[in-house]
Amino acid sequence: MKKFFVVFLTLFALALTACIFDSEESVMADWLSAQGIPSGYQVQTLSVNELTPLSSEVFLDSAPKLANDRVVLGKTANISHDLVFDAAFYDSVFFADLKKTDSVEMFLALHVLKPFYLAKQFPADSLPLKENVTLTISWKLEKGSSKSFVDSVWDIESETWLSDLKKWKPDSSADTTVSVVISSKDTILKVGLPAGLVSAMKDFSKACRLQLRVSAPEASRTYRFYGVETAKYPQIWASFPKDKSFIEFNPFRTAHIVSSKETCSDCAVLHGGVYDSLVVEYESAPIMKALSDFYGDEFPYTGEAGDDVRQTVVLAQMTFARDDSQGTSELGLPIQVVVGSYTDSSGKSIRKMEAYKLNKSLIVSKGHPNMVFYEGDSLTLQVTYGLRDFINRARDGRTFKMMMRLGYPVLQDKDSTYADRKVDGDTSYVFFSHFDHARYDFSSSMKQPSTLKLWLANKRGDK
Repeated sequence: MKKFFVVFLTLFALALTACIFDSEESVMADWLSAQGIPSGYQVQTLSVNELTPLSSEVFLDSAPKLANDRVVLGKTANISHDLVFDAAFYDSVFFADLKKTDSVEMFLALHVLKPFYLAKQFPADSLPLKENVTLTISWKLEKGSSKSFVDSVWDIESETWLSDLKKWKPDSSADTTVSVVISSKDTILKVGLPAGLVSAMKDFSKACRLQLRVSAPEASRTYRFYGVETAKYPQIWASFPKDKSFIEFNPFRTAHIVSSKETCSDCAVLHGGVYDSLVVEYESAPIMKALSDFYGDEFPYTGEAGDDVRQTVVLAQMTFARDDSQGTSELGLPIQVVVGSYTDSSGKSIRKMEAYKLNKSLIVSKGHPNMVFYEGDSLTLQVTYGLRDFINRARDGRTFKMMMRLGYPVLQDKDSTYADRKVDGDTSYVFFSHFDHARYDFSSSMKQPSTLKLWLANKRGDK
């Protein structure tokens, strides 16, 4: 019977529609009847107020990541973005010419990501963008003598390369100042490579591996470019002014490295476009007491071993106080907050991303409740998977944990489909396809009480 109950309620949760949010008893009863739900399985709501976090902690994954589609360079919202390019080439003629001339110049060419800068969502008064920025160029060189050397570099697994970048120790480095011009006409950033790098390459004769790291530690913004797996890939140019010739060497992969410049280690700050996560943990006692008072049963259940299946969580929402005043955004659009919660799997705690169930009438009238940089002073996130697992297994004394991240900017804040779709042959976009490098401080939200609302299907007969 217990097994049937769990399977039945799983299917029931999948059939959930917007009317589950309706608090009218008659409407709920009609909906349950239409779904063929037995009267013994009632859906009731319970609010648990004045919840305060046991802990809240921000995690930034600063491990290097592949960035072959689009790349980001610069600093914004207290996060710096570095790029590392990996190139390997065999060209004995190039190295011979390099030795014979003192006037060779080398450049890194980056193509500006036009779909971002020329999108109507990008602030129009920012273009044309013209400014100087100081870059730090560091590099590592490896000498080879054959084509097989180049092949061996290409064969290095990307995971191995990324791991090695954590211990980056360059052969040398130099600073250079470049002029950044972004407009509809000029879309290439030309970065002159240091003379020290060119001089070091003159000792080579046949093959070379070049790992090039570009940083902009004092930049006032980030710059976005196409990656190596696009038609406008980054290029390394070697120009010989004397005979007006040039040779091109293309990096075959790129890594993106982020580091935090935040000075407050205890602040609950999230950043957009990076792998930030805010993990919030709540003790079980207030939730268990509210359930005991609501049902008149013992919580957590201490009877026979196994999950507590006297009820299941059909829907769970956590509502926080919200204050946008300490946040900054690049685009001025609402930003979705993505949420996950921690569930048990074979005795191990895993993070499971939550599925967002739409309250369509509320969305159409007031917009999505899971956004920041938006009207109102609250943020409501659904944590159904996590609360369902938590209540069923709370007998072991576990806490409830949830995770928050900044997601994509929202273009249609009151669109109840929450997905891009075709309308009369044209695509209707609900989300902007580029992250906003925003900064949002949840510290005040974590210091104020939050409210948990549960929709519960129970197995206690007509109650």
